[in-house]
Amino acid sequence: MTKSLKLILLLGLLFCLTAVMAQQFPLWEQVLRHYGGKTDDTPVPSMKMGDHMQMSFKGKPEAGDEQRAQRIVAAAGSVLAHYGDVNLAVRDGYRPFHPTGKPGEEIHYTNYRYDRQEQGNVSYDRPVNYEHPASILYKRTPEGMKAVGVMYTAPQDSTPEHLNAVAPLSIATWHRHVDFCGGPRSLPLDGQSGPHAQFGPQGSIHTEEACKEAHGLWIPVVFGWMTHVYPNAKSPKDVWAGMDMHMDAGTGDEEMKK
Repeated sequence: MTKSLKLILLLGLLFCLTAVMAQQFPLWEQVLRHYGGKTDDTPVPSMKMGDHMQMSFKGKPEAGDEQRAQRIVAAAGSVLAHYGDVNLAVRDGYRPFHPTGKPGEEIHYTNYRYDRQEQGNVSYDRPVNYEHPASILYKRTPEGMKAVGVMYTAPQDSTPEHLNAVAPLSIATWHRHVDFCGGPRSLPLDGQSGPHAQFGPQGSIHTEEACKEAHGLWIPVVFGWMTHVYPNAKSPKDVWAGMDMHMDAGTGDEEMKK
């Protein structure tokens, strides 16, 4: 068999496998896999929290950390004051990421252009624009959507130095979502979310072996590193706290690819 024929057959096989996967799994899961990380190994000192969260350890305090953190919190406060009306955020390109409609939920309104800028700043040779965060966090209240926090991001393969350059590791709480097993397209809704879900961001499957046995779509790292800032928190310890990020259903896949 000639090399060219082998190549044609190989490309044909890859095309068929891609087509089968496209039919078997929802598009949004395929998008997550495409942009996700291949391993949850990281040079960042961290630990697993639950089955699907990886959280950084606090770093050693450095000179200027407190002042730098205060400037970031002040910038985040200015963002919340400016975008108190969620409709203004939407007009400026922020889109809700998979809202559930549940009372009290916290929804990430993400601007994918700003997110790409944060994700692309691998060497951090340019200043972080804290006035244009990747996401604004809104809470659903009886009075409507309330701006409560912002989220800054960093690439999946960031080093401790990279994270520290965005927000000091001695103060900020950094996290990322890991060990995700996506379910097939035919899966009932309660199999992808809820307390008894097998697949999804809160599912019982959290190892690659178990995901393969269940014929799921394994994604070791879903997104990059993230840190939440709540400038108006009642307690100082809660300013850099909070790590809830729900991926239930809602926002279209096309937004993630823009």
